[in-house]
Amino acid sequence: MPDLITHTAIAHLAGKPFEIRKPSAHAAPLRILLYIGVMLPDLMSRPWYILSPSIHDWVVAFHTPSGMLVTCAFASLLFERTLRKRAFKRLFFGSLLHLAVDCLQKQVTGNNFWLFPFSWKNFGIGLFWAGEAMPFVPAWIALVLLMEVLLRRRKSNRPRGMDEEFPGMV
Repeated sequence: MPDLITHTAIAHLAGKPFEIRKPSAHAAPLRILLYIGVMLPDLMSRPWYILSPSIHDWVVAFHTPSGMLVTCAFASLLFERTLRKRAFKRLFFGSLLHLAVDCLQKQVTGNNFWLFPFSWKNFGIGLFWAGEAMPFVPAWIALVLLMEVLLRRRKSNRPRGMDEEFPGMV
């Protein structure tokens, strides 16, 4: 697993184009669901088999798209009925993004079972080892901060009323 900071930074960058344009009471909590979703596959599987390595084969399902589909569906039931669909989409998109990033790394045992429960084929690409991503954490944080500063500066330089006239603009 590239560390959770890397996963969260990638989710932040990937989620920017999909952010809700007009502020609403639900915008911030729904944005956070993307970050939770990107951490969910590791949070649902890693602690269990770190505590008890013998159950690895039982919890590996939580680190697959089908496992995340079920997990995100159940988690979305915790929200009020009007938010469930949006909560599910953000959680599931985040978890798929996590699994896609994990596919890029080399693994000793394999952990990219995209067709589970129909196949145990590992779909990992194996470009780098998980520990090799750690030196890039400061760069990810700097990139996210730079992007936020630039977007906020651009937003503050717009004439007032621009959001109402052109609602599609960021």
